[in-house]
Amino acid sequence: MSIKKTKTYEVLAGTEALIISGFTKALIGYSDFAGDLIAVYDLDKCIDIFAEDMPYEDAVEHFYFNVHGARFTTGNPMFVRLDKNI
Repeated sequence: MSIKKTKTYEVLAGTEALIISGFTKALIGYSDFAGDLIAVYDLDKCIDIFAEDMPYEDAVEHFYFNVHGARFTTGNPMFVRLDKNI
């Protein structure tokens, strides 16, 4: 794990931020949302991680239904789509 990711995990430790197990490759940082720190993930990398074990179309559906659509009371992660052309 990179030093930057290790620091991100250290910052989020002890907060109510939800960290998604197995998605270290997709974690890109953290953000302040309404005064709480939350984990920020690369949406496309999350789908790619699921696609390692299932067809891509199933991975997209699985992500949106089971991860993106899951909402908890606090600490929900943010998913962003990065524009590689910028």
